[in-house]
Amino acid sequence: MKKLLFVFAVSAATAGTSFAQAPATTAVPAQTGTAPAPDQLAQRRAQYLGKELGLTADQQARLAPILMAQRQQLQLLREQRTTGGRKLGTAQDLKASEARADEQIKTVLTPEQFTKFAQMRDEQREKMREHRAANANAPAGQSE
Repeated sequence: MKKLLFVFAVSAATAGTSFAQAPATTAVPAQTGTAPAPDQLAQRRAQYLGKELGLTADQQARLAPILMAQRQQLQLLREQRTTGGRKLGTAQDLKASEARADEQIKTVLTPEQFTKFAQMRDEQREKMREHRAANANAPAGQSE
């Protein structure tokens, strides 16, 4: 009888420790591989710019649709390039799209805010250039 109780106690203790070592499920949803919707990205960008540039609620509300339209235009250009193999004129199209968006953004921001906005954009571009250059120099299969 003592042996039976001993075996039962050992198996219960072992079972308890095996559950303790099981990996816990996390509350983080699995990534589906899809990017957020353009309207979500535009809204996040408007909120970020609102914080960084000190925008009023009205400015932020007026900026969101401009950013949304710019996102949609960039997505359209990206789709045209990937589906049609179209490369010719893409850089000019991007510059024209950005110039239109800048003109609209200038009507929402103060001159000081727009200067800071342009500076932030230029810094982000420089970071992207550095990132691309670093990845271009990395051996195949070892990009960041």
